[in-house]
Amino acid sequence: MADAGYSTAAGPSEEQPQPQVQISSGENAEEVQEGLKALLEKGWVLDGEGMGIQKTFYFRTYFKAVSFMNVVASQSAIKKHHSTMTVRIGSVDVHWTTHNPRGLSSKDIAMAQHCDEGAQLMGAVTEAEGKKCSLPNVPLMGSPSR
Repeated sequence: MADAGYSTAAGPSEEQPQPQVQISSGENAEEVQEGLKALLEKGWVLDGEGMGIQKTFYFRTYFKAVSFMNVVASQSAIKKHHSTMTVRIGSVDVHWTTHNPRGLSSKDIAMAQHCDEGAQLMGAVTEAEGKKCSLPNVPLMGSPSR
């Protein structure tokens, strides 16, 4: 499925103009723009400042979500380029940007591509198929009894 494993909900709404991309100084702007275009077609969105890209990946289990995060973290350590990630019970939000020089860089593009590959490897699913947090079926300890 082409759109499995991510959501663009964190991206700009159609009512707001998309931010202008800010490419890091010293980067080949044409190459970064080409890489960005391909990523936008795969569900990545520019962040609110136009200096980074973000995407949410969904998984059927918390273990798969954490495993995906570890796949990304391992490559991040090798490349010495780190994202901001938020792990939930069945999803991982990933945000790539370059801090020095500030903006979107080829490193961000390459690591976002690695995220897409890792998500596919870890079995990413659509948002509707992702694990959701639910209330337990049994009373919690300390809950008032009826």
